[in-house]
Amino acid sequence: MNTLRRATPYYALIQGLYWAIYCLMAGFASVFLLDRGFTNGQIGLILGLSYLLSAFLQPVIGSFFSRTGVRLNLGIAWLYVPVALLSLCILLPVGKILLAVMIVIIFTIQSMLQPSINALHQSFETDGQLVNFGLARGIGSAAYALSSFLMGRLLMRFSPSILPASYGICVIVLIAVLFLARTGDVAVRLGKAEGSSYTEILRRHPTMGLFLLGVLCMFLTYSFIETFLVQILISIGGNSGDLGTAITLSAMTELPAMILFSRFSRKGRGIRLFMVSIWCWLARDLLTLLAPNPAALFAVQLLNFVSVAVYVPGMMDYMRHVLPETLLLRGVTMAGTAATLGSLLATSLGGMLIDAIGVRSALAAVQLFPACGTVLLTIALLHAIRHPHRQER
Repeated sequence: MNTLRRATPYYALIQGLYWAIYCLMAGFASVFLLDRGFTNGQIGLILGLSYLLSAFLQPVIGSFFSRTGVRLNLGIAWLYVPVALLSLCILLPVGKILLAVMIVIIFTIQSMLQPSINALHQSFETDGQLVNFGLARGIGSAAYALSSFLMGRLLMRFSPSILPASYGICVIVLIAVLFLARTGDVAVRLGKAEGSSYTEILRRHPTMGLFLLGVLCMFLTYSFIETFLVQILISIGGNSGDLGTAITLSAMTELPAMILFSRFSRKGRGIRLFMVSIWCWLARDLLTLLAPNPAALFAVQLLNFVSVAVYVPGMMDYMRHVLPETLLLRGVTMAGTAATLGSLLATSLGGMLIDAIGVRSALAAVQLFPACGTVLLTIALLHAIRHPHRQER
């Protein structure tokens, strides 16, 4: 069995590989698809369909893992096998329709497994040993930033065909790591949960619905800003070259933020820090709207340290606070679905909103969502602080 000293680095490796793959897929999707002759509209359709299918399949997969009692690391590994095969098949000269279908399948599986990857740390936590989730997830963010930097340099020398080859290799490595992982049999306990349907969870924990709606609202505006960041930069006098700077500044804040959150969480103050970060998130969105020039927007990106970067470990701490261990995977899955739906709405409707009223007006309009989301999340978090769950016997 893994010791804590070994379990945390091992789980951090899994997080690092997952987010490196995510970066190479989603972060450079437009580069690869444009090279294969797809239009911007077709690219948006492919990515939007992937988000839609992922939002639908996340709770299905979470329910399957919980109901069958399959070891989580093995279930994730087997689902990645078709991703590895299709990633290599993309390199073959296939038609656009078949290529689009393969891309949708690959991106859907990658996205739908995010909640399961986040919940996987629970399988390493055995015999009272705790995995430093914040540190591991922060390594994932660092891997995302490093992958983005390296691939940007490689694309200056090689064709975009290097992309599926790169993430195909990374997926094969991740599969091997998952199969070799020595985890506790947490899935069996998860499978024995009673009253564990999603509707039953919401019935027993009514403020969970407020939390999920708040997450959807926050991620709608967050995804809008991230998706159309280059348009926002251009509207305040920037250019496409400023995009890399903005993304790098944002990504570099995540690792220290998650490490800091882990320390607060161990002292029992994680939920309170999470609540403060939600209000900082609202301030970040408003300041993005008010930024007069690219330099100001770069400064706003650094606010991720006290806002967006805290979300994932904060959400995990909230779920552990309000749900018993047997329901943790389903709770994390519900939060993942809510965030995915917010991203889906942002990517599918954001472009049309910009075309209709312009970038600045569209950015102003979507500020309504984080304002509502902040209030909803605050109510849910306050309730969690006052009424923590009683562990099931």
